[in-house]
Amino acid sequence: MDLMSPPDRRKFQVRCDAGCQGRFEVGTDTLSVRVGQRMRAGKEEEMWDSVHILCKEQPDGSLTVEVLVCNPDWEEAKTIAAIHSRPQESDTAAPGLKCDLELRRSASGAK
Repeated sequence: MDLMSPPDRRKFQVRCDAGCQGRFEVGTDTLSVRVGQRMRAGKEEEMWDSVHILCKEQPDGSLTVEVLVCNPDWEEAKTIAAIHSRPQESDTAAPGLKCDLELRRSASGAK
């Protein structure tokens, strides 16, 4: 069974290729991905979640993928993109995806 095929009615999919560490592929109804990277904090090295991707269905049935960037010098994460779709609408004249690239503060409460 192909988990990525549209008939399974899942709302989102993710495909991750981590090189020699392996691959991950799944279809799902909600999704949260955090990408961390090594950084220096004073004399210590640590992992910092620098990018968050949050995927969810909105109360009106639309789907949203929100991309946030994080920096330890900021008080909160910044949303750099929000991509919206309305798969339940059959209006073919409407765009399939609507992208909002306006930089703004996160309302998601991400670190």
